[in-house]
Amino acid sequence: MKPHRFWIIGFWLYLGILMIIIISAYLKILPVKSSTIPFYDTLGHFILIGIAAFLSHLALKKRRISYLNISLPLAPILVMILTVTEECLQILSPYRTFDLIDLASDFCGIVLFTWLAEKFIRF
Repeated sequence: MKPHRFWIIGFWLYLGILMIIIISAYLKILPVKSSTIPFYDTLGHFILIGIAAFLSHLALKKRRISYLNISLPLAPILVMILTVTEECLQILSPYRTFDLIDLASDFCGIVLFTWLAEKFIRF
């Protein structure tokens, strides 16, 4: 299997898992608080959204767009837009709440995992 195809398949499988997690949270299947793991929600946002940025960046072959003569990675920008949208939609849910800490954690995960993809994965 070509290395790029591996990243595409990995991204789509991970997106499916991520969608199951998001739907489970909206249906109140996931616990709201955990007494055993401190900050599990914040860590979850950091890791889950970071991995989404990592896989999508590699699935799109690190494609970049230019904005005001600045080269920006396309996939992490798309992940951030979708993440902000999803976080804002939580205002409409009786079981979820909008949280700037979660959004900051998402952003930090996107930045770190995109950097890891840039630094350590070569095409």
